[in-house]
Amino acid sequence: MSNDEQGFTLVQALCQLQLFLFLSFGCVLIFSVVEKARPFEEINQFSQMEWKQTVLQLDEELSRATAVRSVKEGKALEYISDQGRVVRVEPYQEMLRERMDEAGHLPLLQKVKQFRVRTNQHRAILEVTDVSDKVYEAIFFTYKGVVPQT
Repeated sequence: MSNDEQGFTLVQALCQLQLFLFLSFGCVLIFSVVEKARPFEEINQFSQMEWKQTVLQLDEELSRATAVRSVKEGKALEYISDQGRVVRVEPYQEMLRERMDEAGHLPLLQKVKQFRVRTNQHRAILEVTDVSDKVYEAIFFTYKGVVPQT
C-alpha cells in the first residue's frame, strides 16, 4: 500500500471499537439508573396492595360484627366487633385509619383524599378516592344487620 491511500489500520479499528463499546455501555448504564429511580415516583401513589389487604381485613371483621352503621354523615364506618369493642374506620389527614374504643389508631390506607360510606339492610358500601382522584369501591355483606345511620 502506498502512503497516499486512505484506509484503516488495525490500531485505528480497535480504537473505534473501544469508543463504540464505551458509548454503548455508557448509554445502558444511564438507562438502568433512570429505570431504578422510577420506583421513587410510586411512593406518592395509592397502593393497590394496601387496598386489597384493607378490603380483605374489613370483609372478615364486618362479617363477624354484631352491628354496623355509618356515622358522621357517611364519612366514617362504625361497627361493634365480635369481642364487643366499638371500632371506627375514618379518614385522618391523607390516611384511612381504624380506631378501637376511641383510643389510638391503626393506619389502613395511605394517600386517601376522600372516604364515603353507605349502609343499608345487610350491606356496607365503602368508596375511597385516592390523591389522583381515582375512585375505589368495595361492598361488604354484614350478616347480623345494619343499624340505621346516625
